[in-house]
Amino acid sequence: MMKNKKLIIVLIILLSIIMIALSILFVDLLQSDFKFKGFRIGLQTSNDLILDKTYEEEFNNIVIDTATSKIFIKKSNTEKIKLVIYGEKENTKVENNLDSLNIEINGKNCLGFCFKQKLAKIELSLPEKYTGNINIKNEYGDISIDKFLNANIDVQEDNGDVKILGGNIIKVNNNYGDIEINNANISNINAECGDVYITKTNDATIKNSYGDIKLESINNYFYLENACGDIKLNSINLNKDSYIKSDYGDIEIGNTNELFIDAKTELGDVKIKNNYNKADITLKIENECGDIEVNN
Repeated sequence: MMKNKKLIIVLIILLSIIMIALSILFVDLLQSDFKFKGFRIGLQTSNDLILDKTYEEEFNNIVIDTATSKIFIKKSNTEKIKLVIYGEKENTKVENNLDSLNIEINGKNCLGFCFKQKLAKIELSLPEKYTGNINIKNEYGDISIDKFLNANIDVQEDNGDVKILGGNIIKVNNNYGDIEINNANISNINAECGDVYITKTNDATIKNSYGDIKLESINNYFYLENACGDIKLNSINLNKDSYIKSDYGDIEIGNTNELFIDAKTELGDVKIKNNYNKADITLKIENECGDIEVNN
């Protein structure tokens, strides 16, 4: 009987410790910039300045490879390139050679759950007429890029939102997070889980697994695939045959030029206001489950 009482007391103490630990964790997460992927928890942004440098060189290639970073690429007030980094110096490496600026930030190694790690912060300022390539690979953290209509932008993101105000050819691969593009000549998007929103583009190739796809204006061609989520196109003007494939979700299209719209859904309704059977351009729409509505 005494042994049972001792066992109960030990269990009560252990449970109390667990509850206290969980309470501390919950408060910590509420106060932090929370991003959860794998076992990294409670990521906060660093305020420790480790680099503030202005470059005289003109770089045709900007390469950023980071583990846990918030990345801001913005217009410079001058024709020079400026780089500011907050984080840990021992995990940061910056090199410039020939026409390339390379930024590498490694994360801390950890086993199991990782607490109180900090996101590095990168602030890169480029001339507005920058015509080179911007290549970013980031595991954790949001990415924000200003309008550089002459630049080619390639983003590989694992966990975080991506916002790009403008570029020439924009490619984004994102596993977890929303993607927003304001203006692009060509948009090539692969998303696993998150919404995709594009204001204006000429060509668009978008594949999404879970999330909505919304495009305000398309002026040439598109190829859209969505496994689960709605698709909404406000205004399209096609010069090439285009295609939409959806497994689960509604498809809604607004203004169009004269198109032959070949649409079918396995489960749902199809409503097309104006369909031009003799048009030179065909828009093919296939939906497994969901309505198709074209209000042109």
